[in-house]
Amino acid sequence: MNMASCDGVSSTIHTLSDQPARGTAEILFVGTQCNFSHSLISVTSQELGHITVAAASSFNDFRSLSELTHERPTLLVLDEPTMRGLTREDRTYLLGLTDMALAVAFCTGAFGRACYEDEELRRHATSIFPLNVRLDVWLSVIKLVAHGGNYIFPEIISPVGVAMPVPATDELGLTRRQQDVLRLVADGQSNKRIALSLGLSVHTVKLHLRNASLRLGAHNRTEAAMRYRALRS
Repeated sequence: MNMASCDGVSSTIHTLSDQPARGTAEILFVGTQCNFSHSLISVTSQELGHITVAAASSFNDFRSLSELTHERPTLLVLDEPTMRGLTREDRTYLLGLTDMALAVAFCTGAFGRACYEDEELRRHATSIFPLNVRLDVWLSVIKLVAHGGNYIFPEIISPVGVAMPVPATDELGLTRRQQDVLRLVADGQSNKRIALSLGLSVHTVKLHLRNASLRLGAHNRTEAAMRYRALRS
């Protein structure tokens, strides 16, 4: 079990093998580390307060433990690659779990719309929303669904088609905020100073660094900043 804290608030992040406290609401994110990074899970956990958050890298991990312990989360969130990779048997098992809420976090608008048009997912009252949104929007949606609400991304309902809210990026695929953070890292500033300078929390700065590092293939903040400068020069 890992303990993370930000702005004096402690949050608990469970791995799938941890046993959640009885009576505690639980959200389980199932997907790739690129989509559900530790930083994103940490920020989400902090925002949700006393709701226990867990993460699993595959649906098989979730199903194996669920069948073994007969314990399930209150809310299960699957990313698009996980949802696409489900076998028919896994899908039948998933949709048969009527005692928990289900959500799909999609990467592409076409897949999000396909999920919305899926009658089985509709009958399960599945929430459907994009991964590629601003952090504050993501946290608002997760908070709504975690407290029993249902959310469908408006653009996938429109017959005109899906207009994904893609943040503006540069030629390297980095968002403006990721560029701002990398520039300040390259100037030798700490995460705390960067957070104060940009009006962000330290956890949010770390999340931007994590996503930028994945995009640039870097292993740490310093390498990410150096690669960014080298590629832009």
